[in-house]
Amino acid sequence: MLPTHDVPCPQCGKPLYSATSLEDAVIVATPESPKVENDGGGYYLRCPSCGGRVAMERLERGGRAAWRPRA
Repeated sequence: MLPTHDVPCPQCGKPLYSATSLEDAVIVATPESPKVENDGGGYYLRCPSCGGRVAMERLERGGRAAWRPRA
């Protein structure tokens, strides 16, 4: 199993999700992964601590979709 680290919410600094790569990408194909949502403003996650909307960008990793906070 790969080591993980917490990716902080850019708004409150508390953990947004756990990632296994240095790119802070998360693959959302497992039940315990965060839910990436989509609306007119694009893809986003809701911070479980502050409820803030964190914009996400889609990446391709090994033929699977992965997500990381948009800069």
